[in-house]
Amino acid sequence: MQDDNLEILVWLPSPMGDAVLSTPALRAIRKRFGSSRITFLANHVVRSVLSPSAFNDAWIETHGNPLAIAAQLKAHNFTHAILFKNSFAAALAVFLARIPSRIGYAREKRGLLLTEKLYPARLPNGKFEPAPMLDYYLAIAARLGADTANRQIELQYDENDKQSLQAKLPQLAGFERPIAVLVPGGAFGPSKCWPAVNFAKTADWLIDNYSAKVVISVAPDQLEKQITAEITAAAGLSLRAKRSNLKDKLINLADHPVNLGELKALYSAADIVITNDTGPRHIAGALKRKLVTLFGPNDPVWTETNYENEIQIVGNVPCSPCAKPTCKRYRHLCMQSITVEMVCNAAKDLMDDQRKRPIILAQPNSEETSKSFFVNAEYKTALSKIGLTSIDAVFSFQAAKNLTKSNLAAFRSRLQFEIEPVESQSPTTLFLKRYENPPILVQFKNWLAHHKPVSCASREFEPTRELPITGINTPKVIAYGEQCSGLFEKRSFIITEKIPDAEALERQLPDCFNSSPTPQNLKQRRDFIIQLAAFVRKFHQTGYRHRDLYFSHIFHSSNGTFYLIDLARAFRPALLRRRFQIKDIAQIHYSAPAEYFSRSDRLRFYLAYTAQRKLTTSDKAFIREVLAKANRMARHDRKHGRNVPFASRGNPMWSPKN
Repeated sequence: MQDDNLEILVWLPSPMGDAVLSTPALRAIRKRFGSSRITFLANHVVRSVLSPSAFNDAWIETHGNPLAIAAQLKAHNFTHAILFKNSFAAALAVFLARIPSRIGYAREKRGLLLTEKLYPARLPNGKFEPAPMLDYYLAIAARLGADTANRQIELQYDENDKQSLQAKLPQLAGFERPIAVLVPGGAFGPSKCWPAVNFAKTADWLIDNYSAKVVISVAPDQLEKQITAEITAAAGLSLRAKRSNLKDKLINLADHPVNLGELKALYSAADIVITNDTGPRHIAGALKRKLVTLFGPNDPVWTETNYENEIQIVGNVPCSPCAKPTCKRYRHLCMQSITVEMVCNAAKDLMDDQRKRPIILAQPNSEETSKSFFVNAEYKTALSKIGLTSIDAVFSFQAAKNLTKSNLAAFRSRLQFEIEPVESQSPTTLFLKRYENPPILVQFKNWLAHHKPVSCASREFEPTRELPITGINTPKVIAYGEQCSGLFEKRSFIITEKIPDAEALERQLPDCFNSSPTPQNLKQRRDFIIQLAAFVRKFHQTGYRHRDLYFSHIFHSSNGTFYLIDLARAFRPALLRRRFQIKDIAQIHYSAPAEYFSRSDRLRFYLAYTAQRKLTTSDKAFIREVLAKANRMARHDRKHGRNVPFASRGNPMWSPKN
């Protein structure tokens, strides 16, 4: 293309965020064809976001089907069409409009309709290779001979919009403290949305620590209005936020609607924007605001801009990125893995001009340092010092205490050893579990339980990564790996860190159980039982069942935190959930020593577990099934000469009143 008074049509992408990401390419095209007339074709939202713009001379808003649009375009006598929009309909419209030169990506089966084609990179499986959309659009500009060195996205806003914003939100005028904008919605779908209660806690933190004016920025639709209602209902829970006048500190745009021009003016005044991965994120970046972006189901690579004042927090759970608008899992793990503390710390770093790193991973990042050997990056150096750098090294490693019991299956081994992390002076205790050539029958059982081929180590690795996201504490995974021959496992291992300052309930109960009864320690015992029941209830609400839920596998720390260990048998049953729930509760009942836990204590546990004040008929039936299971376990252990903890004195039966 030669710049000789051409009539150029640029068809912009429809999503707001993509339109903003295309601005470096639009700037490059404007510079390349300075004497030509450039017309942008877009929907009303994109036009509102990109206006005013120095990159075009005119606008056309899209209306109707490709035939109607083609008829509209014919009247303009365009010489060239540049398609940033990827749809087949867009290519068909410019083809039918008989625009001589038509450039765009050959995708959506539209290659024959284009005169000049670009081809996006694909993975071996045929899917598009993740790459920044900003560069995707710049590649079109580069094909046209434009200089694409400047990758900075940009937007302008109209001064009239700034004035109308001040009329609508006079409380922002002259405000000397920071203005923070929270964006809790997302047009993509609910899977991108961080929980509303977390946004509320973040608003409290901003008010408490910076006396900030917090604006909740949402689109004028019912779903986002519901999100803001949840945030405003939950905000003000902290002591200082309660004392402050929330009506003065918290502005809800659902109650004060603004148009897109006014929204840009608002963002231009913000000191920080905290947002889901949605279009307003790019508005904030284009207006050079400090920015915290929360990623869950979508790969951050697609929208990467390398913006120097942005911190990305990525919910890098095993099931992400899935790119699904609605989460199909039992819990929304990716967004739940991002904590309020992470977000507030990132906001603090930006507010204090001390950005330490551009990307924060919600879960520890595992590196594949050798084939099928994955290690937590923080422990890579410490493990390499003792030679643990490969699966072969793990299975030949002997410089450790052997914890293997006589009744442990021959294909399993357990070791304990210590390392010295780089940033710690005191040694850290680690536990290594190894599985070598597990029997085919064992592997088939694993497959059935998990609905897919899974190694023995992965059985424990998956829940150990997933459960902490839901608030169930587990040991920290340091390294894991597996080797397979076809579908069958040859070897696998997992290394976990010893839980600091905690002990199994089987070995040590809180001090209140070890002294003579007093009103104070009786209350402490009851509180402990209620907290334990709530912990088990929360675990079962994840859909998991432990299948080995004895006191020996529940740890308790001095600060009152519960942990679950030995999750190798834990799984999420598709069928017989009640059966495995009964088994878990029976194992707790069985392992709770009668010398410390009375029948009343056990009833209190169950009431707290069900979060009820009174047992229903169904509850009583459930308890009877629990007791029946516990008594079968007791008969089996007595037969083999083993102690039965819950029946160490008196009548072993614990029965609800009929």
